[in-house]
Amino acid sequence: MSLAFAASIDGETVLVAVLVALVTVAHLLPDELSVSVGLSRHDLLSLTGGVSIVYAFLHLLPELDERQEALEGVPVLVWSLASHHVYAVAFVGLALFYGLERLARMSRSYGVERELGSVGEEPVFWIHVGGFAVYNAFIGYALVQGETGTDNVALFGVAMALHLFGNDEAMQHHHRELYSRFGKWILAGAVVLGAAVGVGYTIDDVTVTTLLGLLTGGILFNSIKDELPRTRESRFWPFALGSGTYAVVLLLL
Repeated sequence: MSLAFAASIDGETVLVAVLVALVTVAHLLPDELSVSVGLSRHDLLSLTGGVSIVYAFLHLLPELDERQEALEGVPVLVWSLASHHVYAVAFVGLALFYGLERLARMSRSYGVERELGSVGEEPVFWIHVGGFAVYNAFIGYALVQGETGTDNVALFGVAMALHLFGNDEAMQHHHRELYSRFGKWILAGAVVLGAAVGVGYTIDDVTVTTLLGLLTGGILFNSIKDELPRTRESRFWPFALGSGTYAVVLLLL
């Protein structure tokens, strides 16, 4: 192995490790981050929402188009239907995360979850966190394996770090004390676990395409729901800045 090739491999490894760390720490950032960067919380969430959505439209959806054939010929009815339109998988992802959101909201409305209750008595919390743990683990895996919808893995890593920062805000809102004590550590660990799997194992194309579709649908739903605040709280110009700037970067690189 030449020294130049070895240096290239080492450089790529370091970059991926840094990106995995960046995505992981998105769940552990302090609430004061918005103050430290000179933006209000709503401004920051709108900006991250713009970045996430434009990445999904410009890179993840086209990537699903290119992977369409991976689902063709799979001898299962559900996948046979999906093979005719891979976007059906993305819609399933959107619907699944919508269901998780409704479940979390209903649990708060009817008092199923108690902020300081026993962990064993909080099934909604574990279902919600479990769904996002799979989501996060695939992001970690995709970073290592390069399944990112672009040749530039850094663009994916930055977009996902900002996206998970928005997800963290929503999960904190739903689950409060339980999320602070357990949830954020589970979701941060899921990214690292997914990356570790990516280092030692390569998932087949059908599974990767399915997970990428579910991730894309989840990003679209969660970005619109969480990272773009309610109309009275939204910030159009930070959203436009985030989406516009990242769109230019994605199109040029």
